[in-house]
Amino acid sequence: MDSTQIIPSKIHLTNIKFVNENTVLYNGLLDSIPTYHIQVSHSMMHNLDKELIKIRLFLDVSADVKGKTFNQGGNYEVDFFFRIEDLKDHYQINNEKPLFGGTFVCTLLGISYSTLRGMMCNYWKDTHLNSLILPIINVPDLLKSKK
Repeated sequence: MDSTQIIPSKIHLTNIKFVNENTVLYNGLLDSIPTYHIQVSHSMMHNLDKELIKIRLFLDVSADVKGKTFNQGGNYEVDFFFRIEDLKDHYQINNEKPLFGGTFVCTLLGISYSTLRGMMCNYWKDTHLNSLILPIINVPDLLKSKK
């Protein structure tokens, strides 16, 4: 299953939707340089008949100043909707449930997260978070962080 070639032109990101957006800006941090703590996790849903996959990314951002943690940044949930032309080639049925190849899921997570990085940079550009850029991550670690 993981040996199936992933053909980028068969992956279509069809929609992106903010499901939950809770931006928190704590003005008390304006004179400080916080250390940001960023947690990202995901969930995945599918409709095999329609060749659709939905990846939901959960983003939690907090700040630490002098050992004290602040909810500076907020909590976000963003859905990424994909149509996969060759979806049937990327899973096997196991106990009546589809089991998707890790490389395939990592590809969708990588597309989703890299898109989220750009979205959040743009989203935060006119706020106190304008210097915060989501870090580059090891996508297989994101694969392990299911919510």
